[in-house]
Amino acid sequence: MRVFLDSDVLLDYLTARKPFVEEIKIIINKGIIGELKLFTSSLIIANIHYFISKAENSRKAIYKIEKLISFIKILNVGEKEIIQSLKSKFKDFEDCIQNCCASNSTMDLIITRNIKDFKLSDLPILTPKEFVTQLENR
Repeated sequence: MRVFLDSDVLLDYLTARKPFVEEIKIIINKGIIGELKLFTSSLIIANIHYFISKAENSRKAIYKIEKLISFIKILNVGEKEIIQSLKSKFKDFEDCIQNCCASNSTMDLIITRNIKDFKLSDLPILTPKEFVTQLENR
């Protein structure tokens, strides 16, 4: 299964944000052992660097991104995704870029805590908790 992870859930993982970290840790661990293929976008990596640098420092941000890219594939955001997003009816431009990136890369679903901003997506959108529940019920 090809799973696209949004920035909020990756930040939950990298900053151990409670109470959200437990479900995303389960998903990440399934990616590490090869049960899932995990993806994110190059734009999300830049966002993560920005947020962690502000909250902690740039060196920690780089360390955490290096850890992240050891088990997650990074998809490029290009002109196609930007043009699609400019023409979209998504309310949030950045979320639309993520959706286009995931959709164009044939992801099976997007995992985010920001469900409402992805309501126009053609992909299934789940919270980490919803996804973990689905995995447990298989």
